[in-house]
Amino acid sequence: RASRESSATIALLEQFLDSGFDKDTAVKLINSVLVLKSPDESFATIDLSVLDLYTGNIEFIKVGAASTFIKRKERIEVVKSTSLPIGILNNIDMELSSKKLDEDDYVIMMTDGVLDSREDYIKKEEWVKEALSKMNTTNPQVMADQLLKMAIENYGNRVKDDMTVMVAKVWKKVR
Repeated sequence: RASRESSATIALLEQFLDSGFDKDTAVKLINSVLVLKSPDESFATIDLSVLDLYTGNIEFIKVGAASTFIKRKERIEVVKSTSLPIGILNNIDMELSSKKLDEDDYVIMMTDGVLDSREDYIKKEEWVKEALSKMNTTNPQVMADQLLKMAIENYGNRVKDDMTVMVAKVWKKVR
């Protein structure tokens, strides 16, 4: 059921954005559709990152989503969400934040199945920060694969929940 709701949410978001709606309006419309659709609890979350390729500004829109990480040369930043999943309340609690990305920064997004895989950590973001700080790779795919492998190992070498990791690296275009 969660997979179906997530797929429907993504499809709606793509359609609204392709139709010219701005991000905030699209998210609010999806929330209204999900609230009206079912009296049952919703499992869909929205974790949207929009990067301006000219300025390096990135905007995060999070609704019930797992934390996002920005790995920089000297530190790792966490972008958190404390809101409920989409479609539960009439008035949506969107968490918006913006950051400035620089060359060689990484944006790491993941599902809660990855983040929550270390049950011994109260602050779930800490194990990811530790793992990212120890990684020597500059390849985003290798970084994503390593995090996913660690999460599976954390669950005793099994997949306990939906586990997805996406990593993007910022490069400066040479003219």
